[in-house]
Amino acid sequence: MALARPGAAALGVVVAITVPALAHARPITLDEALAAAESNPDIGAASATVDEAEGNLEQADTRLYNPTLFIGGGPSFGPDGTAYDLQISVGQVFELGAKRSKRARVAAAERDAAAKDVDTTRLNVRAEVWRAFHLALVAQQRVEVATDNETHARVFADAAAERVRLGAATQTELNVAIANRGRATAARKAAERDVVLARAALAAAIGSEDPDLEPTGELPTFAAAPTDVDALVAEALANRPDLAALAHVREARDADVELADALAKPDPELSVSWSRSAVEDIDAVTLSVGIALPFWNRNRGGRHAARAASKRASIEVEGAQKEIEREVRAAVRRYQAAIDAVASFDSDVVSALHENLTLAQESLAAGKLDLLELSTVRRDLVDSQLAYLDSLAEAVEARAALQLVVGASLEVAL
Repeated sequence: MALARPGAAALGVVVAITVPALAHARPITLDEALAAAESNPDIGAASATVDEAEGNLEQADTRLYNPTLFIGGGPSFGPDGTAYDLQISVGQVFELGAKRSKRARVAAAERDAAAKDVDTTRLNVRAEVWRAFHLALVAQQRVEVATDNETHARVFADAAAERVRLGAATQTELNVAIANRGRATAARKAAERDVVLARAALAAAIGSEDPDLEPTGELPTFAAAPTDVDALVAEALANRPDLAALAHVREARDADVELADALAKPDPELSVSWSRSAVEDIDAVTLSVGIALPFWNRNRGGRHAARAASKRASIEVEGAQKEIEREVRAAVRRYQAAIDAVASFDSDVVSALHENLTLAQESLAAGKLDLLELSTVRRDLVDSQLAYLDSLAEAVEARAALQLVVGASLEVAL
């Protein structure tokens, strides 16, 4: 069941805001941002790696040796004078031990690993876009809170000055009000700066040349944390493309072992030659076989290295599986804590803060409360608003982290 964003209406937080200093930004929705992210250069580079691997596979599945044509001739010197001999031969090396199919198996596994790397890159890019988009929404809400707080701080300062003039307030109260106004202005400027940075982060995640994008929409709802963590771990082990890529790399390294063993066996060369002796006026056809004698090089180093690489790949897969399980369990705990924090801002608490502010303003008008006490009540409300936004930001981070470690789509609620 999805959790509502508690207290959002009472806090007076609105996602779609217009700040004069930021009004020139180009609006963008989440769907538009995710669609634009397909042009991210990281995805393009990963896709190009797949094309490169396809070329390697095509080459690996091609016969390694072309036929060799030899043409030779020269003079023969005899008692009857000089004559010229001619020799033509065609040779072909034949690979034994299914070396070509083993090379193709290595290249195919590496191509499959590269394809999974594309999936991993796309998942990471989309996760970062999703995260940056919603954090920018939160940053925009901070500007709204900070702007509203600055407006009230200015009103308080003006009211304090008037009350001092009438003798109803002290200079200390006025000084505090002026200081609060200064802090509120600084906080508003800091919030606007953070919006600029958040939007720049969104543009970087998308790969956009426009650094000033204004995300429009609502923050996501946050479902209850999964209770069957073991099932979630199993889902992650089945879904994570980076783990699948490591499995393909292990497959390639295993195939390397078979190829290294096969390369220890020499390949024969068959050749057919025709020669004509001008001196004796005869033609000769010769069939020959040549084979390298593996006295010195039996590919021992290559075979040793291939087995070590295969062992390392297996260790990496096992290590990744254990790390994924740790990541999922930690991410579930983090997500549970985050949504608990969001839920703590229930409407009763926030309504009580607004009620306190209203009562404080009435007491001030009746002369029962001074400006310092009213400022304290107002500050409590603003602190609660900002704490609520902090909890929303952490919930966004936690949900993005959880779905990323599971390998699930970020557009689908947990």
